[in-house]
Amino acid sequence: MSSHRWFHVAVLAVLALAVAPASFASTPVGKFERSFNVNGPVDLEIYTHSGDVSVRAGETGTVTVVGKIFLSNQWERWFSNSESNPRVKEIENNPPVHQNANDVRVDYLSEHGIYVDYEITVPVDTQVRTKSGSGDITVEGTKGRLELQTGSGDVKLSRITGDMQFETGSGDVRGTELVGSVRARAGSGDIELEEVGAGDMEVHTGSGTVGLRGLNGGLQVETGSGDVSAEGTPKNAWNIHTGSGNAKLQLQGNAGFDIEATTSSGNINVGQPVVTTVVGRVQESRRSISGKVRGGGPAVAVHTSSGDIDID
Repeated sequence: MSSHRWFHVAVLAVLALAVAPASFASTPVGKFERSFNVNGPVDLEIYTHSGDVSVRAGETGTVTVVGKIFLSNQWERWFSNSESNPRVKEIENNPPVHQNANDVRVDYLSEHGIYVDYEITVPVDTQVRTKSGSGDITVEGTKGRLELQTGSGDVKLSRITGDMQFETGSGDVRGTELVGSVRARAGSGDIELEEVGAGDMEVHTGSGTVGLRGLNGGLQVETGSGDVSAEGTPKNAWNIHTGSGNAKLQLQGNAGFDIEATTSSGNINVGQPVVTTVVGRVQESRRSISGKVRGGGPAVAVHTSSGDIDID
């Protein structure tokens, strides 16, 4: 074949890859499934360099791990499947999943250029620890401690009961119907959490908005830049700090609290009767209000360097 013809074939191959449907890139080249019998509360550990992790509550007495295998290299994806690629076949036959009594562990893959998305079904009473280099983490319906970490990816939680700790370097954090103490951290990304039971909450984000609902305990929030909204009952102290952004608090119930609010540049609005001390004149840029609502109670402190403060 002439060199010109080889060139034309190469160009056509590149064009074919360029116009391939997006779904092709997300099509797994292999799959495995393993089930384990357990008796009692489960301890689940998951470690992955990249790939999504989904954990959902299911039947009592069984842990099921489904892994979908993907290839990172586009050329290899084009020409591979579980039959033609020995690396994929090896993972299907010997997946990195192990059991020791009620402990189930998913280990890192040793193969480069391959990643696995995991879909795991566990009993309700399961403690989950996950560490991922990149990928989304989803947990639904479990009762037990959570420790979740991803370098890049979203964290999504729903119907969780237990102490929770989760962190993402870059990605959003979403949680609904949470019961228990929460510690959430995002390098950059929004954090939105809803509590439906008692528990203290600690939230940090470098840049991103923070939205918290149903709070029934103590609260600590820190964001470098981004708005903060919090709604609930301060059973313990609330401390909110944003470098650049507005802060809006909706305090429920008739309990009293001590308030301290400061902003270097912005307005302060308090919708409840407060016995206050105002430092400085209204015309000055620096504002500070401190006082007691309904006779006082847990401390509620709000600080922003640049932004408005609304407390109702």
